[in-house]
Amino acid sequence: MAHEQGPLPPQSRLSAGTAFKAGFFGAFGVLVFWLLLSLVLGVVALVLAALDVLPGVARVFQAVTGS
Repeated sequence: MAHEQGPLPPQSRLSAGTAFKAGFFGAFGVLVFWLLLSLVLGVVALVLAALDVLPGVARVFQAVTGS
């Protein structure tokens, strides 16, 4: 009796609907994260271009906007 255990916890079952929701919201969270990250990096690049720290970004911005 060296390996006595207490009562085991009940097994939980993961339904297909729950797995689908978890996958969907996980992918949606990743998408929102990357969108926010690219927005922040874009704003930082524009600020650095406005300060003439990144002149290459300023040229790209002028080419895209046509100004």
